[in-house]
Amino acid sequence: MKKKLPKIVLFFVIMLLSMIYSVKWLDKINMDLDKDTVDLLLESSGLNNKKNRIVNKIITIIKDANIVDPVTILIDNFKVEKVKGDNVVEVSKTETPTIEDGKTIVYIYNSHQTEAYNSSKEINLNYTVLDASYYLQKKLKTYGINSYVENASFPDVLNANNWKYASSYRVSRMFLEKRTEENKDLKYFVDLHRDSVSKKISTVEINGKSYAKILFLLGLENEDYKKNEVTINKMNDWVNKNYQGLSRGIYRKSGKGVNGVYNQDFSSNCILIEIGGEENTYEEVENTIDVIAEMLNTYIGEENEKENS
Repeated sequence: MKKKLPKIVLFFVIMLLSMIYSVKWLDKINMDLDKDTVDLLLESSGLNNKKNRIVNKIITIIKDANIVDPVTILIDNFKVEKVKGDNVVEVSKTETPTIEDGKTIVYIYNSHQTEAYNSSKEINLNYTVLDASYYLQKKLKTYGINSYVENASFPDVLNANNWKYASSYRVSRMFLEKRTEENKDLKYFVDLHRDSVSKKISTVEINGKSYAKILFLLGLENEDYKKNEVTINKMNDWVNKNYQGLSRGIYRKSGKGVNGVYNQDFSSNCILIEIGGEENTYEEVENTIDVIAEMLNTYIGEENEKENS
């Protein structure tokens, strides 16, 4: 081991120097390596091999890293917290940030993070509800609304605690509580899902553009579900008025074999939206998210007017 130590140290020194010079070079040519760009580069080079878990982990770290601050690669990807009392191992990245030019008021998350859509044949893109969440964040920003997308791995938390998939809402509840403790400004909570219906049911064309239909879900086993129902009714009515045919309505769920609450007891502004089905393309999903962003902007604006009147 002692003989190998100098080689290991040399390797990390070379890697660090390479990163520093890479940063200077990128800064010099003002190149913006966003997530989509990295995806395309990796696909064209053949490095994005879905069967190689190690390569995929490295790719994920690279795409999420702050290229002008390489230390964030360590900070953001290797922080592990143990929660006493419930034997919970929580795999997390960073605390909820507050964007400098305003308060972060929307928390976007996915209780079922691995739900995926129809892959794009052109670039072999595996588009999930988590990707959809990041797109919603981007669209909300155009309205001046700051949001935070939960990037901790819920499947990792399930696996670490030997919990079944049905405990996904238990995991998302942990993070709802954690993020609101970190940022008291969070007020609106959006849980994006993907349904399992056929494309015929999940798709609609409006003014020549194809959309993935949405479905609002309301848990009736939440004691205060009537408050959530008021919120969801307003949103559903707005969609029906402005994009007729896009909404499949409100699905009210309770009884044996279902969660029945869906964390909606956490807040009357806790909203669960199913976007399309597994046959929908990412283009159709993003067309729909454009509408959801517009809808949220309208709702948040109305709520602000009430508070200020």
